[in-house]
Amino acid sequence: MSSDWTPTEDEARTLARYKKAKETEKELKPAVRTIGLDGLRKGATPAQLSELTGDSPETFRRIRDAHDIPVDSRYESRAQLARARKAALSERPASSEETTG
Repeated sequence: MSSDWTPTEDEARTLARYKKAKETEKELKPAVRTIGLDGLRKGATPAQLSELTGDSPETFRRIRDAHDIPVDSRYESRAQLARARKAALSERPASSEETTG
């Protein structure tokens, strides 16, 4: 299917800026993850890192958990609850839809 659509100059500029931003993000992501990991090891919270980077706190919780960095004691009970929920979901049997495809 061909298209006759051509972006306006303003749309083309916006799309080009977006593409450049994505390329810049891809370039900086490894360094940001390294800085985040170091920050977590030094006591930064996922929420702090999220605020500084624009990434979700979950991104930094996953990094923390993957590197066995202890959860701040103030949040340990919530962390245990989240782990229990995650384990329960992974142990749940497949639904009949998934098994009768």
